[in-house]
Amino acid sequence: MARFKRTYFSTSTQSIAKDDEVIKEIATSLELSPSKVSTALRGMGISSYEKLDVEDLQLYKELVCCKFGILKPFIIEDENFQLQLDEGIKGFDEIYIDTAPLIHKDWFMYFIANIAPVLRRRRQKLVILEKTMEELHGLKNNDEKDLDVRLRATIRPALIRALAKKGLVNIMDTGSSGIADDHLIELFRRRGKNKDILLITQDRELSERVVLLQEELNKNIEIPHYTFFQRLRYKNLIDEDIRRKAIACKLLEDGTLLRLYLCPRCLDSYYDKIVDCEGFVICSSCYYDLKEEERLEKLEEKKIEEKKYIEVEKKKDELSRILEEKEELQNQTSVAKRLKQRILIIRGVISIILLLVIVIVYNCI
Repeated sequence: MARFKRTYFSTSTQSIAKDDEVIKEIATSLELSPSKVSTALRGMGISSYEKLDVEDLQLYKELVCCKFGILKPFIIEDENFQLQLDEGIKGFDEIYIDTAPLIHKDWFMYFIANIAPVLRRRRQKLVILEKTMEELHGLKNNDEKDLDVRLRATIRPALIRALAKKGLVNIMDTGSSGIADDHLIELFRRRGKNKDILLITQDRELSERVVLLQEELNKNIEIPHYTFFQRLRYKNLIDEDIRRKAIACKLLEDGTLLRLYLCPRCLDSYYDKIVDCEGFVICSSCYYDLKEEERLEKLEEKKIEEKKYIEVEKKKDELSRILEEKEELQNQTSVAKRLKQRILIIRGVISIILLLVIVIVYNCI
């Protein structure tokens, strides 16, 4: 997959010698005052300059951008990339995003920055559950997680609420309880009866459950009832074409999406480009295996055909030999008959000649 250069944040970190210069670099690149940057970092628990590490400059910039809702540094000016994002979410009524994609590096920042124009044009919103917001709250104080994860979990809710005010995100309260994955599947089972759903998650197991759910939804689909006048007016209403989509994608670097598929042959899951099809698609390994099996089958069929051809040729040769022998026998019989006839004729002639000789001799006497 093509990688896009992140030119907006590129900077020579070797030239930064002191921690206050880290603040100045962030402030300059984001067009903010140093005090505003410093206040924002302190609000995230980065309370002293001694904690600033030049190697984490990109992380600090991302956190400050998240705090103030600055998305411009993450926009990728590439028409093909925008079309790819547009095609990715086309046709879905609801787009849900799980907890992990929100805090996995800066990938969500790239995703929301570039998907925002598409969402506005399509009048759509990303759906983030209150359960997800609760999980973010729990992660920010979880000492088992890395510092960058805790920092992102701390500041992402502020960005999400800002995006909600801009009409890009819908924070949905579904009264969830228990395991989040189970709740999501049950939610999709209910809403998927009437809507096409896209879930963005890094959880492979959850994605597999979504693929299985789509098959279940399409097996138990509720066929809408059309009145006589609706069918008369809209002649293209075909019940058999009604399908529900529930697909799962994972978020990648630069905000791109890859869809999860299940191979019906080996039942393994794999990620590939988003295609408008069922979730069960044969994987490349099984595809080549099938090709090899098909090649072997054709080879075996060819051998069988060659064997049959040889047998047919043998039968033809045998039949030809029998016919030749029969013809030869017939020829021999014909020659014998003609010879016998000639002998009989000669005998007859000799008998007549002898009879004439006897008659002549008798008359002479």
